[in-house]
Amino acid sequence: MCTGAASGRIRMTTITAWACVFAVLCSSIVEAKQGQIIDIEPKKETAVRVGEKLQILCKAEQPLRVCRVEIPGEGSMVLSERDKPSEDGIEYYGDGLNSGQCGVRITKVKETHDGMFKCSLTAIDARQESTASIKIIVARPPNKPILLTNRGSVGSHTFRKGEKLEISCSAPAGRPAANVSLFLDDELIGDDRSMFYGTHMDDSLAMQNSSRSLDWTDNGKTLRCIANHIALDRPKETTMQLEVYYPPQPHETFERFGYVIGRQGIINITIYAYPKPRFTWIVDGARIDAGQPDDSNRFQTSTPMELAKGVWSLILKIDSVQKSDTEKNYALEASNSEGSYAYKIVLSTSSEPAGPLGNLYGKLSEHMYALGVVLDTGSIIGIVVGFLVLMLIIFVVIFARATGRWCFAGHSSTRNFGESDFADPATSISLLHAGKSKTTADVVRKRSDTESAGRYSRSEVDGASARGRRPRINLSRFFGRNKDKVSGTDTDTMKTVVTVDDEKLQTAEQTVQEGRANPPTGESGIVYAELDLTQQQQGVVPRRINEDKTEYAEILYTKPETEEAANK
Repeated sequence: MCTGAASGRIRMTTITAWACVFAVLCSSIVEAKQGQIIDIEPKKETAVRVGEKLQILCKAEQPLRVCRVEIPGEGSMVLSERDKPSEDGIEYYGDGLNSGQCGVRITKVKETHDGMFKCSLTAIDARQESTASIKIIVARPPNKPILLTNRGSVGSHTFRKGEKLEISCSAPAGRPAANVSLFLDDELIGDDRSMFYGTHMDDSLAMQNSSRSLDWTDNGKTLRCIANHIALDRPKETTMQLEVYYPPQPHETFERFGYVIGRQGIINITIYAYPKPRFTWIVDGARIDAGQPDDSNRFQTSTPMELAKGVWSLILKIDSVQKSDTEKNYALEASNSEGSYAYKIVLSTSSEPAGPLGNLYGKLSEHMYALGVVLDTGSIIGIVVGFLVLMLIIFVVIFARATGRWCFAGHSSTRNFGESDFADPATSISLLHAGKSKTTADVVRKRSDTESAGRYSRSEVDGASARGRRPRINLSRFFGRNKDKVSGTDTDTMKTVVTVDDEKLQTAEQTVQEGRANPPTGESGIVYAELDLTQQQQGVVPRRINEDKTEYAEILYTKPETEEAANK
């Protein structure tokens, strides 16, 4: 009996458990049917400045019955497209509740609107709300950027050449975090990536760190920590000027030209050193402190003038330059706490190298020295001469290519059209009548071959080896001035070719007249003429390349209408 009661309890427990599971599943299905996905725009947190306009739109797939929004600092409110404009500048935004859209337009954003925005939508056939939210960030500018460096070996912001500089640039209290950049003058020295620290967005800290090994050229440059932010009309900036101690920088011998005997001479030297060195002029072993004259009062020195931070200009004046002054040894000694250097100076009465070469020499020397690269006279002259040689080679190659000279000649024929192959040829013309009649096809074929031979006979005389070669390029074609092929020696050659002896010319004219009076009776009335090129003087060696040739030309005779009528 007890066993039966126990088994009954087990069955009741099992049924109860399955009933609970079924109820949970049914409730989940009902919730899934009632809930719906809400699309919100913008999809991510949005940053906006105070006073600007902000629009947020929530959309559902079904028509809505209720559109409710929660704006930070404003509380909860129900919106509809039928609402009248509100005085607080908050109104409905969208195409209407029937379109499933529930949005809000804030005409002027306030500082209190920073926070989470939430929209709650209730569909027509639903009894529960579906929600979506987004973060509104009302921008607040950061405080003034903070620029920090490690302490230098000389002072807080004073370093020595070769020391390592560590820099930190930060912009605190920005909402959202600011973008910071680190510059040395106009050179970006940061990695352009900011690191952000802070417990919440209302008190964010943007920071960027960098390090650099200092050189003497960094002296006087300015570190710049710049913060950009959406709430700023212009970036905020904090600056710091660096001081780098370094000894007088080496330089090759200074060469000065153009001194005139009997006139005043001025020697101007620029030295790079920091801090300010002690300068001493040395003229043939005699030492003259800067700003003091020598014992003879012929040499007057100026006090050092700082052109820029670490850039010093010094002048030595010679009262009346003598020939012996150009033969003396001049030097300028500069020494400070970091080191010393003696600069040699050479004077010359010769004028400075004239033309662009001398100007280029001086400019190149000054720029290279300013960049910290020291080049002596030989190196600079070598660079300039190499450049000029390169330009000359390029010009020669272009000229050879354009004129077909040297390696671009290509074995091409250099004879122009119209030039004769004979030194002094004589010409005789005799007309030959055809001994037999020819068909029209033979006449056409013969005429074509003969015209080709006559038209291109000059290239044939030059030889078949010249075929297919690239013609020589003539510069006159580029400038529009074609050479007169019938001028100069070419004119004489042409006259020689076409000149005919008087007797042979008369014979040729009589033969032509006979041929016109008594035309042949063969088919097509064709008359053949033979052009025999012979040498006028036997003792002159001809210029022709190949053996003597006989060129043929066909003269087509057309019967006059009177003769055709008489024959009929």
